Amino acid sequence: METKDLDNISDDILLARIQNGDDEVLVDLIKKYERLLKTIIHREIRNPEEEPDIYQETILAIVRRILRQSDDIASIEKWLKQIARSKCKAFLVNAKKRGIIREYAEEHYLFAAEKEKRPDYLYERVSEILEVVEGMDPIYVEVVELWAQGFTERESASVLNISVNTVKSRRNKIREVVRGRLGVSRP
Repeated sequence: METKDLDNISDDILLARIQNGDDEVLVDLIKKYERLLKTIIHREIRNPEEEPDIYQETILAIVRRILRQSDDIASIEKWLKQIARSKCKAFLVNAKKRGIIREYAEEHYLFAAEKEKRPDYLYERVSEILEVVEGMDPIYVEVVELWAQGFTERESASVLNISVNTVKSRRNKIREVVRGRLGVSRP
């Protein structure tokens, strides 16, 4: 089906065809709204390097959701915009968290370095550790953020609404990943 043809077919008809198992129409529907979705992402993110990844995450979310619950969709255009904005918001929240962690750790390290006159290579090591943690799943980043702020495991569990054992497990996983990626063996 040509994109020009899609403009003449209502979204309700396209949705009905998707519900009847016509997967090609799903691809065509995404093509129909591709420009709109990319524009939303561009306006929200304003980072050309990240925009393609967020677009792909948006498409994956659309496909998953439309195949699971397409009968709940009242307006496809509004629904697609909502998903794109949601993915942008999630990206920005995670980026902010990563920035907060880096800022806190750098400030904390600079204070400690001045106090103890540590060599510069330790500052580089802290930066490497932060890069590893920032690449991890956001559930670990949240734990590190609270950990860096001095929260106990019990306090972190309360803030994150998870069990103390889950906090301990995530801290251990963070240690394991950092050691593995930086080539540090356990003492």
